[in-house]
Amino acid sequence: MYVYSLIDITETKQYRNPDKKLNHQQANFMTMIQTLCLADNFLYDDPPKIQNFTEKKLREIGFGSQYKGDHTVWCLEVRVDEGRSEPDPKAIEENFDLIPVISNLDETIVINNNVFRTTDNKAKNIVLSKANIT
Repeated sequence: MYVYSLIDITETKQYRNPDKKLNHQQANFMTMIQTLCLADNFLYDDPPKIQNFTEKKLREIGFGSQYKGDHTVWCLEVRVDEGRSEPDPKAIEENFDLIPVISNLDETIVINNNVFRTTDNKAKNIVLSKANIT
């Protein structure tokens, strides 16, 4: 399964660094992982990859219609724990709606509400998919 986020979910592994930005990025990453794991035990091998997507690509992935132009997207591949079947990504997305995040990090979108959005077709800023869409 793949997680695509317009919110900065950089894994820094920093929790008490004097650079608060590193702490906040890690906090967003942990929020995303913990929310994801409400549905099942998910594992990952590599940290999120940062990519730049065009507006057309954002639409193909399923992000909200309010995001115009090119934007930075964090992409993370995850898998369920051994011996389990992968749940439906749409069901897991519901868990993310309105979960608080820290904004003003390295994201290129304007975040007016400091939350993950999954049910608003205009403001959807995190997408889960079974397939790698990149």
